[in-house]
Amino acid sequence: MERLSCSHQPTFRQLLTTEAMAEAHLVWGDDFVDRPVLQVVTQLDPPPSPGSLVLTTQANLAALSGPPVVKGFTGVVLITAVDVEKEKPTSGTGSSAKRNNLESSVAAKPVVASYLEDPDVEKLLSVCRESDVPLFVLRGFGDHMQIIEDIRLAFIKETKTASARMQSILLSVVLEEGLEGLIDQLSIWLDRPVAIETADFKLLAARGMGSTPVRQQKQVTDEALDTLNSLREQTEHQTVFDSFLYPLKLGRRVSLPLLYAGSTIAGYISVMVKPSDNEEWLVWYLQPAALAAMVDIIHRLKGDFGLSVVQKNLLKDLISGRRLSATDVERLETHFGFDLADGFFVFVTQVILDDEDESLEPRFPEEPFIGVEVEETRVYIVRYREDDPATWQEEAAELITKIKEINGPCRVQLGSGRRVSSLMELREAYREARQSLIVGSMMHGEGEFQIHYGELGLKRLLYLVIDHPEADRFYKETLALLEAYDEEWESELVDTLKVYLAEGANLNSAARALFIHRHTLRYRLEQIADILKVDIDSQEVLLNLNIAFLIREMKGQSEK
Repeated sequence: MERLSCSHQPTFRQLLTTEAMAEAHLVWGDDFVDRPVLQVVTQLDPPPSPGSLVLTTQANLAALSGPPVVKGFTGVVLITAVDVEKEKPTSGTGSSAKRNNLESSVAAKPVVASYLEDPDVEKLLSVCRESDVPLFVLRGFGDHMQIIEDIRLAFIKETKTASARMQSILLSVVLEEGLEGLIDQLSIWLDRPVAIETADFKLLAARGMGSTPVRQQKQVTDEALDTLNSLREQTEHQTVFDSFLYPLKLGRRVSLPLLYAGSTIAGYISVMVKPSDNEEWLVWYLQPAALAAMVDIIHRLKGDFGLSVVQKNLLKDLISGRRLSATDVERLETHFGFDLADGFFVFVTQVILDDEDESLEPRFPEEPFIGVEVEETRVYIVRYREDDPATWQEEAAELITKIKEINGPCRVQLGSGRRVSSLMELREAYREARQSLIVGSMMHGEGEFQIHYGELGLKRLLYLVIDHPEADRFYKETLALLEAYDEEWESELVDTLKVYLAEGANLNSAARALFIHRHTLRYRLEQIADILKVDIDSQEVLLNLNIAFLIREMKGQSEK
């Protein structure tokens, strides 16, 4: 398909054909009236962005401290109370006569009028000539602010017409060539890198740019979901939205989220920007492109790939605690077969690659597992069946085996929540699994582990206060003297006490575990009691010592 030229903005010439500017008279610059108008402004100081059409008055000119700066403007319209000489139309009446008069006025030589004798206007005309910016004068009958507002409304109307024209072109491109053709056409118009991605940042089409960087994906997703949820709260019906949200900017990338069924983020259309770019101008192009892209996106959603993307986003919303409509919950149950399950395990996983190449990123299996990215971790939902029960350990082992198959040498860290019976409980199961993963990481560092929330015991409570200064103070007051003694005398009293507590303060069991005589163990315990100034047989003392060892373990201080 032949690539077309198009502008989302009306040209100065198009605005001159509107009723609001029908009486405008060309002073200078008939060669430059076909430039697009990016915005309509009323100030000359400070200078607005390039592409602006400036509406000003003689009073505003007089208030300037020096000659105005107009370089890069689309044009300047001076609204004056002085009458302006005009050539009378030779023929025609009505709108046709106005158009003919405009053409003759644009082509005519400047008409000398009394307003040109104003020194401020002379300065304006001089800088317009130097900067190749057309200057028009408009006789202001009545309220000048009303004239300015009329021109603004005319600009908005013409902009909408241009937008509809652009959207029609892009729809034709999408229907004939798909997203690749859309990206080609858009990159020609913008002369910028452009890309379209799915909601999980897989490229569908791109020119000159890749997918959203991994380090930015979470922020883009969170900001888009926050905006969507804010709109949901403000709107009675969730589906009363356009096919895109407001643009998001991260660094040099501006992304427009695309919506499916008005309630789910289906993807993003993005463009690279320069520091000097008028971002609003770029968004004018992205919005009709987003509407056109949704034609192709919706077609993809009818297939398994697109449908999975949408449903996984719904699943991510559910896990994150966001409310879903009854219809969306039903979609999830049907798509993933949740309606056939008697319960669910939630696993939160992290993978540490043994390869020293830091540019490599872990890969995660998609089938037959149900996994989504949440808070920079991979979360898996595992279905439980009463007629074919499997323990969480068995399910975790199968998942870990698959992860190692596709990544090679690596260490898998996995936290599991307790089994829940309904989708509505996934948020709580995720919280438990994530807490298990964090506690496991505290205890094992970068080592491999699989830990269940039910195994955490007292660690679940300590997790809530582990970063509080009081936890450090308690640990030091309880065990610090014993550690110092071991370090000074190269003894093993800390390890002896740890084994003794692990064996339930049973003298015989602890002695066997330490491979020492029970009398030797009793002697060491008396030493410990003397150093710590405690009654080693007191249940309260034993509890405090157990807690201190747990704090030590959770802070990764077990191995020195």
